[in-house]
Amino acid sequence: MTRDNRFITAVRHPEYLEDEMYWYDWRDCYNGGERYVTRNLKRFSSRETDEDFKIRKFFTPMPTFAKSAINDVRNAIFQRLRDIIRRGGSQNYMRACAGEIGGVDNKGNSMQSFLGIDVLTELLIMGRVGVYVDMPKLAGFRTMADEGNARPYCYYYCVEDILSWQVSKPEEPGDFQALLLRDRGIDYNQGFGQGIKLPDGNGYTRYRLMWVDPTDGMVKMKLFDEEDNPIDLWGNDALTDDESTIQLELTRIPFTMLDIKGSLLKDVHKHQVALLNLGSSDVSYGWRSNFPFMVEQRDMRAVGTHLKQFVDDDGTTVTSDNSNVGQDVRTGISHGRMYDLKADPPSFIHPSPEPLMASIKLQEKLEDDIRKLVNLAVQNKIGQRAMSAEAMKLSDQGLEAGLSYIGMVLEGAERRIAEHWSSYENKDPAKRQIANVKYPDRYSLKDDTDRIKEAQELSALMYTVPGITVKKELAKNIVTALLAGKVDTETLSTVFTEIDKADYATSDPDIIIRAQEAGLCGEQIASIALGFNENEYLQAQKDHVERAKRILEAQTSVKQQAQGQQSPEQASFENAAARGVKDMSTNNQGGKAERAQATDTTLSDEKKRPVRGEGKSLKKGQQ
Repeated sequence: MTRDNRFITAVRHPEYLEDEMYWYDWRDCYNGGERYVTRNLKRFSSRETDEDFKIRKFFTPMPTFAKSAINDVRNAIFQRLRDIIRRGGSQNYMRACAGEIGGVDNKGNSMQSFLGIDVLTELLIMGRVGVYVDMPKLAGFRTMADEGNARPYCYYYCVEDILSWQVSKPEEPGDFQALLLRDRGIDYNQGFGQGIKLPDGNGYTRYRLMWVDPTDGMVKMKLFDEEDNPIDLWGNDALTDDESTIQLELTRIPFTMLDIKGSLLKDVHKHQVALLNLGSSDVSYGWRSNFPFMVEQRDMRAVGTHLKQFVDDDGTTVTSDNSNVGQDVRTGISHGRMYDLKADPPSFIHPSPEPLMASIKLQEKLEDDIRKLVNLAVQNKIGQRAMSAEAMKLSDQGLEAGLSYIGMVLEGAERRIAEHWSSYENKDPAKRQIANVKYPDRYSLKDDTDRIKEAQELSALMYTVPGITVKKELAKNIVTALLAGKVDTETLSTVFTEIDKADYATSDPDIIIRAQEAGLCGEQIASIALGFNENEYLQAQKDHVERAKRILEAQTSVKQQAQGQQSPEQASFENAAARGVKDMSTNNQGGKAERAQATDTTLSDEKKRPVRGEGKSLKKGQQ
C-alpha cells in the first residue's frame, strides 16, 4: 500500500534518505558471490547472444579486492582490541565481556568478538550501525537478583533498520529523545509436535518506536506491524493504548549508534564493477579467441564464380560459387601441405596480445586504486587528504590517525553500552557499577617488513643526536614500531620503564664490545647492556683467567723449562702474547723478539731460514 509520513512506519530521517539508494551496492560489493555477478555483469553489446552471455557469465571470475581492503582495516583495529582495558563494571558485565555466562549477546561472544566481528565490519561497510542493550522481561518490579540468571544482552541493528531518530538536547540525559527501529525475524513452523520448532522460510517485520516521556522522564515503547497496527511483544493485536504502550524502567533509550560519516566503499564500489566486467572480457577472449590458426597463400586469380569447376554427366559445366576459398585443411605433425614454388610456406598467425595486455594493466591499476582509496577514506575520517600518489605512500601517520578515529568511535560506543547495561542492573544511578573502558591509542596497517625497516632507520638515527634522553626516546619509538599491536599495553609499558631505568643507550653488540675494549665503559655495564645478569661479568672474569692459564700452559715449551732457560712463571708471563694470551703478558713485544731469535741464521751453518713452507694440498691429484 502507498505510504506517507502520516504512518509512523513510513517516517525516515533525512540522513537515512541521503545514502539509501547506495546501501545495496555497498553491501553487495562486500558480500560478492553469484548474485553480485548477476547484478553487475553487462553484455558486450546487443550482438552478444543470450547463450554467449550465459557461457561468459559462467566463467567470469569474482574480484574481491574491496572486501580484502575492508578486512585489512578491520583486522588492523581488531588485533588491538585484546589490549582494551575494562575495569569497575559489575561481575555479570565483566564475565559477559569475557565470553562467559553466554557472552554479551547470549550467543557466547565476548565483547571483543561482538564489536570486532559483527559491529566493526558492519560499521566499515555501511558507515553506520546501532547496538541495542535489551533485557528479558521481568515480572513486576523485581530486580535481577530475584530473577536468578536474568541479565542484559546486546544485539546490533543494520543501517537499513535504523529508520529515524531525534537526538536529545544537551541539557537532557541520553543520546536519543525518540527512536524508530525495524525488527526482522523468522517465523517457525510449529506443526512437528513435542515442542519442535524449525524455520519455515518465512519472516516477519515489526517496527519499534521508543521515546522518553516528558511527563515522567521514563522510556516508553510501542510495537507496530507492517500495516501500522499496534501489537504486543508476541505479535498479537493491541486493542487499547495501554496494551500497546510498554514502559521500561529506564530514563535513557538503551541504544547506541556508531557513525563514521560514510562507508569506506563509497568511492570504490564502481571500481570493482569495472574489474568484474574487464576480467570477464579477458577470460572470454582467452577462452574463445586466443589460439593460432593456419594461413596459406592462394592465387586469387584462380578463384572466382566465372571459372569452370567440373563438367556434369549431361555435358554442362558448373561454375564456382566461391565456397571453397577458405576451405578447412588437415594440419599437424603427420600431415604435409604442398605450396607453389614461388609462394611462401603456410604459417600460423594469432590475435595480437596488445588489447589483452592493456586490459590486464588497467585491472592492476584498478586493484591498486581500490586499496589506496579505502586507505584514503580512512584518513579522510579526520579530515586529512593526500594530494598525490606519492603523498599517499608517505601518509602512514594519517592512516594510523584515521584508524585511531574509528577506535575512538568504538570506545565511546562501548562506554555507552556499559552505561545502559548498568541501568538495567540497578535502578539507583548512585549504586550502578559502570565499567571504565580504555581502548589502545595507536593502530597500524604495517606488515613485519615495514616495521623492521622503520626500526632500522630509527636505530641509525640514535647515534646522530647527542644526549641520553633523546636516545632513550628513539629506543621507545623502535620498540613501538616493532611491537605495537603485537603485545599488550602493559608489556609495552614495562619495556618503556626498563628503557628509562637503563644506564646505557644501546644494546648493539659490536658497539658495546668495541667500547669495552677501548676502555670507554666497564665490564658490568657492557654485560647488562648485552642482556646478561647484573653480576655475570664477575664469573666471566674468573672464567677468562682460568681459560688464559690453560692456553698458556699448553703453549709453553716444556723443553725450555727443563733446560732452566725460563722459570715456569717467566715462561707463563714473559712471552704470553706469543702464546695467544695477550691479557697475561708482561712484554707485549716478546712475541716478535722470540720470532726474530728463532729465525736468525747468523751463527748457523744453514743459511736457509727455518720457516714453514707452503702446506700440502688436501685435494688428491691436484697441485
